[in-house]
Amino acid sequence: MTIEQYLKLRDNGLSLEEIQDEQSLSEGTVWTLELGYQCYTRQIPLDQAISIIQQVTMINPNAVH
Repeated sequence: MTIEQYLKLRDNGLSLEEIQDEQSLSEGTVWTLELGYQCYTRQIPLDQAISIIQQVTMINPNAVH
């Protein structure tokens, strides 16, 4: 599936879960496409979104300090 196809399906009202089920997409694939969709709807360049994500530090509440 291309990002363009995904955008059309989301614009037509299908949810992420519906697209994943109907197209038999893996969770990783559908979330990658969803990131592109969210950037598209907010007019954020995908490379900028990825740059921000790379700077986020995950906090593990189970980690012992």
